[in-house]
Amino acid sequence: MNDVVVLIPAYNPSIKLLKLLDDLTNASFNKILVVNDGSCQNKNIFKKIKKYENVILLEYNENQGKGYALKYGINYYLENLKDKSKGIVTVDADLQHQVDDVINISLKLIGNPDSLILGSRNFKEKGVPFLSRFGNKVTSICFSFLYGKSLKDTQTGLRGIPNRYLNLSLEASGKRFEYEMNLLIKFVKEKINIIEYPITTIYFKNDLNESHFKRIGDSLIIYKNLFNEYIKYGLTSLFAAIIDLIIFTLFVNSFNTLDNNLTIILGTIIARIVSGFVNFNLTNYLVFKSHEKSEKLLGKFYLHNICNMTISAILVMLFHNLFPMFHETYFKMVVDILIYFIGYKIQKKYIFKV
Repeated sequence: MNDVVVLIPAYNPSIKLLKLLDDLTNASFNKILVVNDGSCQNKNIFKKIKKYENVILLEYNENQGKGYALKYGINYYLENLKDKSKGIVTVDADLQHQVDDVINISLKLIGNPDSLILGSRNFKEKGVPFLSRFGNKVTSICFSFLYGKSLKDTQTGLRGIPNRYLNLSLEASGKRFEYEMNLLIKFVKEKINIIEYPITTIYFKNDLNESHFKRIGDSLIIYKNLFNEYIKYGLTSLFAAIIDLIIFTLFVNSFNTLDNNLTIILGTIIARIVSGFVNFNLTNYLVFKSHEKSEKLLGKFYLHNICNMTISAILVMLFHNLFPMFHETYFKMVVDILIYFIGYKIQKKYIFKV
């Protein structure tokens, strides 16, 4: 397998890493990069690794995280090995990836130089821990909703990255386990094709003891990065909604002598014009960061807002006429929250097109 370089990040690895290297060597992988991510234990394993003729061992003193180790290896590859290979296949050090699967991902990479290749596990198989199955399912659903790309396995460490996308891979943020999620988000946003190839699902009984993944801490970081765009969208929408509510409430209270329905309509229009302009600029420059001209985007954004405004005004009038004992603002809050969830998908797909 001269056309592919295997990259293995390793932190305090067990003897399984040596077994993996033996299997890869026997499968004719002639160039393997192992990154010692500042390991403080099992240093004798790295001494043995240095004896492999087909393995390049990269080391640094302090533990930085899996994402840092992967980018460290990619940097080395780009500077020293790129001209002799077609890409990198990343493999975990804990023997959770069978060599046959590494070979298949490598062949997929060679045959698809314009795509990111993911080794996709089947979490429905017997023996998969409940937390792993549940966590992956939730993450996949969230990823699909937020980024419009359905992936069966968003957390796989077996990935084939062709040469043309390695510099892009370095741009993905993150030093620890969140890097792999950020990499997927980066590729989806850049509209790069992603191919999932089924691989064997392997879990060992002592995985939890050997794994360096902190279920709570690292999961929170991953989900924070996963929802980063949505959190920004929520905060900008909340800020605009507060402005909208304040202006709307001031208007209906100041002109309460007018016809009630007319007051709601005028208040909704004025509030939405002001808050919409604020929301557009925050959403465009802080959330979606579209490359289209602002003038064109602003027209589409206000058309979207007009539709939202019309629906909001009609529903608020309807509910207020049915339940006149409640102030109009309460109904507006409920209606606009529902519109908010739908609006995220519409703005992302049809307005800012990211």
